[in-house]
Amino acid sequence: MAPEPVVLDTDTLSELSRGNAVIKARAASYLAEFGRLTITAVTVFERLRGYRAAIRAGKPFQRHLQAFEALVANSVVLPFDQDAAAVAADIWSASTHGQRRQLGDILIAAVAVSRQIPLATRNKRDFQQLTKASGVNLRLVDWTVVRPREAGGAPDGA
Repeated sequence: MAPEPVVLDTDTLSELSRGNAVIKARAASYLAEFGRLTITAVTVFERLRGYRAAIRAGKPFQRHLQAFEALVANSVVLPFDQDAAAVAADIWSASTHGQRRQLGDILIAAVAVSRQIPLATRNKRDFQQLTKASGVNLRLVDWTVVRPREAGGAPDGA
């Protein structure tokens, strides 16, 4: 099976920024194959609001913000468009009251589903619960799971 693009969830991108060795290795492999990371405009918003709030509170996050802005400039940023809005409405309307508080996750899932691109996330259970009731087909991958070929074993085709 040929490799395919994936969209990174905010948590996966955060782990990459923190230097998670397994995610860095997956990102390096992905970049060798596709040239740029793929993220959503929702993830850009979530990360920017966090950095800007920290800076406003006097925390020294200016260099982190600049590094993130450079990453965004070199990534494919998928917009939240009309197709994603329709999927998000399906997910939201089928969600419980508590799940509806996870609006960022709903919007990110909707972007991935509307473009039929798998989502790389460590929060598989949360996303499965969000999409189960609505019946949308969200494919999930976890970049923190070491694939056999990365651990020295046989390739697994993923």
